Amino acid sequence: MLFLSIDFGTSAVKLSIVDENGQTRCWAKENYPYILLPGEKVEMSKDELWRALFTAAEKLDPELRQQVEYLCYDTFSPSPVILDRDGDLVYQNIITHMDRRSRPQTAFIDNVVGKDHYMNISGIYPFPGGCSAMTYIWFLQNEPDVYRTAYRVGHLPTYIHKQLTGEWMVDLVNASMMGLYETTTQKGWSDELIRAFGLERSLFGEIYNPGTRHGSLLPAMAEKLGVRAGIPVAVGTNDVAAAQMGAHNARAGEMMNTTGSSEMVSILTDKPAVNAEYYLRNSALPGIWQIYATTAGGFAIDWFYDQLCREMTKKEFYKYVDDVIEQCMDDYSVTFDPYMTGDRQSLEKKTGAWHGLTLEATRDKMLASMLRSMQGVLKKAIDQAAAVQKLSPVIKISGGMATPSYIKLKKHEIPGYEFEVVDDCPILGNVELVKYYQNR
Repeated sequence: MLFLSIDFGTSAVKLSIVDENGQTRCWAKENYPYILLPGEKVEMSKDELWRALFTAAEKLDPELRQQVEYLCYDTFSPSPVILDRDGDLVYQNIITHMDRRSRPQTAFIDNVVGKDHYMNISGIYPFPGGCSAMTYIWFLQNEPDVYRTAYRVGHLPTYIHKQLTGEWMVDLVNASMMGLYETTTQKGWSDELIRAFGLERSLFGEIYNPGTRHGSLLPAMAEKLGVRAGIPVAVGTNDVAAAQMGAHNARAGEMMNTTGSSEMVSILTDKPAVNAEYYLRNSALPGIWQIYATTAGGFAIDWFYDQLCREMTKKEFYKYVDDVIEQCMDDYSVTFDPYMTGDRQSLEKKTGAWHGLTLEATRDKMLASMLRSMQGVLKKAIDQAAAVQKLSPVIKISGGMATPSYIKLKKHEIPGYEFEVVDDCPILGNVELVKYYQNR
């Protein structure tokens, strides 16, 4: 059996045709841009999303595409969408996880139900970018007309699935990331929170387990993707949850570090302990949760290249990064605050900053401090998880930055753990989720 597995990542979409043994037969990738608007708004055009998807699909082997028997996918999230009855966007764009328009709504939630009570239900403090409740409330308070024709709210998988199949769904992982779900008990939508914030319960659809079959591919979509109409489509999910499955992590204590545009760590647990300094989310499997933290990764490094290393080619720059790690591993004279894309664990508007700059500071030391700071965010989450969950000594790692030198830095900054490189985890995880439910 051949699967078309699609990964809607932070900055690009990747498609692979994968066989049932997990072997990639062909793959393609296409970038898409963000829309930066005043008021800390960061959005994505639906037209760009579909353009990238169909352009990438055309790069795949056409004969293999015609042999595909199953479609599965994952997406970045949070990614709030407000949809009409036909499944189209009421508000014209997809809101990304880098959007911060809803800072004032944290205070609103605190006034209505209290931040601690909210966290004990939803699994997180109500910080913008970490879940979508604040975004839905922001629209209710600032652009209420969007709800006049709204039929469902969700994240990107809800929108994509409706467009692919005509079927409504919210997946288990993204339900918990919406901030209006009883994450600590996994019992379903929180009627208490939905009512308290003035939202309509009818906007929140039925929740499905990722990887389960739910509908078939519509003819119009099949034609644009170059695959057969009517093939089954699996319920999609969050990219990090899929990556855990792709790394063959399904037990409490197992860990996944994805290192690409963002640095993320996900730690599986069967103990839903809440903490204001990390996210507690559902995993792709019922009865297991994720302790999760994230910070800027490749985005920050790309910024460093654009602003401070433009005399280098990209190839020369990546060699330079390796050299800096080797030469400055133990030099802590310069430090960095890892908030180039803000902090999704704080209401404060945090920004990146170097400390310890003197006339002896060099560009090398500045880059090394930035790279080290990313590992500090991950280590903090791992240490907090270790207080409630026995952890595996091995951290699976996947992504474009998982180079030998970068892993050496990780071992230096997060001692006591080994790192095992695993490739294409979200893509393979989508397939593993389908196989998991096929075998039950």
